[in-house]
Amino acid sequence: MRTLILALIALVLLPLAAALAAPQDEEAAPTKDEVTKEYLAGIKKQVGKQEEGPARATATKLVEIWNDAEISEGAKKNVPAFLAKIAASKDEMAAVAGIEALREVGGDDSAKALSKVLQKALKAKEPSVQLYSACLKALGVIASEDGKIIKELTKLLKNKDYDVVGKTASALAGYTGAPGKLRKELLEECIKQSEGVYNAAQQNDTNMKRKWNIIQSGMMKALNALSGQAFENPSAARSWYNDHKKDRNVWK
Repeated sequence: MRTLILALIALVLLPLAAALAAPQDEEAAPTKDEVTKEYLAGIKKQVGKQEEGPARATATKLVEIWNDAEISEGAKKNVPAFLAKIAASKDEMAAVAGIEALREVGGDDSAKALSKVLQKALKAKEPSVQLYSACLKALGVIASEDGKIIKELTKLLKNKDYDVVGKTASALAGYTGAPGKLRKELLEECIKQSEGVYNAAQQNDTNMKRKWNIIQSGMMKALNALSGQAFENPSAARSWYNDHKKDRNVWK
C-alpha cells in the first residue's frame, strides 16, 4: 500500500518538478513602435535645446524613424513637430540641422515649420544668411502647394535684400512638377520682378546692375525651370510668355 502511495505522489510531482526545471520563456522583444514611442518620450525635453552635434544626431535619428516603413504612422506622427523644434533652436548650426532634416521629411507640415523659421530669421536685426538660405533651399525641394507658402515666397521676390530675392527665385525653380496653373502664376511673377531690373541694368543703372548681378542666377533658373525653356534673359521670357500664356497645352 505504501509503495502504491509513493508511486502516485511521484506521478503527480514529477511533471511539476520538470516544469519548474524547464527554462522560462524569454520576455518578448519590444516592437519598433514601442521603441519609437519610448525614444520620442525620452528626447522630448531636450529637443530644441541641444548644440549642433547632439542636435544633428537627433535629427538624423528622427529622419530614420520617419523613413522606416515598419514603424506605424501613428508612432511617428510627431516627428515633424520634433524636427520643427530643432529647426527653431537658438544654436544656429543646430537649427540648420533641423532645417535640413525637415527638407528630407518633406510634406506641408515640414514646409509650414520652415516658413515660420524663415520669417523669424528674416525679421532679425541682422538676418542669418545661413538660416534663410537653408530654409529657402528646403522649401524649393519640398515645393509645397499650400496657398500661404506660395504667397510668402512670391512676396519675398520683392524683398529689399537682393540675396533673398535671388535665393527665393531659385527655390521657385523647384516647382517644375507643380500644376500648370501654379507654374504659370509663378513664372509671371518672376518675369515681373526681373524684367525691369534686367532692362535697367542694360541701361547702366548702377543699382539695378548690382541687383541683377545678385539675382540673375536664381531668376534665370526659375524662368527656365517653370517654362521648360532656355531663355537668355527675362525679356526673352516675357516675349515667350506673351505668346504662350493662353496655350492650354503648355500649362497642363
